[in-house]
Amino acid sequence: MTLPTLPEQTAAISNQGRDVKEDKDRCLKDQILVIAPHEALISSDTWLKCRKKLMANTTFQQGRKPKNTWLAGKIKCGHCGYALKATHVPNSTGYFRCTKRMENKGCPGCGKIRKEEFEHFIFSAMQEKFKDFQILHGREEKVNPKLTAYQVELAQVEAEIEKLLDTLTGANATLLAYANKKIEELDTRRQTISKAIAELSVETISPQQIKKLSYYLDNWDSIDFDDKRKAADGLISTIKATSDRVQIEWKI
Repeated sequence: MTLPTLPEQTAAISNQGRDVKEDKDRCLKDQILVIAPHEALISSDTWLKCRKKLMANTTFQQGRKPKNTWLAGKIKCGHCGYALKATHVPNSTGYFRCTKRMENKGCPGCGKIRKEEFEHFIFSAMQEKFKDFQILHGREEKVNPKLTAYQVELAQVEAEIEKLLDTLTGANATLLAYANKKIEELDTRRQTISKAIAELSVETISPQQIKKLSYYLDNWDSIDFDDKRKAADGLISTIKATSDRVQIEWKI
């Protein structure tokens, strides 16, 4: 298939239609091309060459579960913020490595962090944090009217965004500019509401959730890998670490 060459003074924005199939990176059927009324930042020739190169890239399996550490997805390099990857060599000590340093040496790295020692350190911190939380929040779950109001408003904002996105099909330049501005405003509001909900949700953690977390922490040596991940996810947002310092962002 020969791809069309776009005028260099025109920018093109590709939007995915509702009927686009899963192989959208290799098939252009049912995709929508919106011509934007401004000068392009990248020439059409350069864009098409890059696009062809990307389409030839290998597609990796989706939804793969981590297996080397229950901290996967939580732990980041304290220098660059990239994920730390747990190495696994049979009959050898495992370490956490900075993925950015591994890829292109673009980071000095996190230093020497032994996987088992670090996991034990984080588990101890989780126990201490949860103990303090139980003392401060050992009460029955209560309905929070403010939280309910935020949840209703969030649903309304998301519905408005969805409605505006539906209008983009076949939109002219004026309508497109208005819709983009309105969507940007709504998305800012959505992020603000989501943050407020997250903060209030901490205060209204249910007795059932507390009971589960308590069970996980009390039976750590006997629970399986997935339950350890659930415990970490219930207590920790992110961990930034180097061999010299550790910063934990808690959810409670």
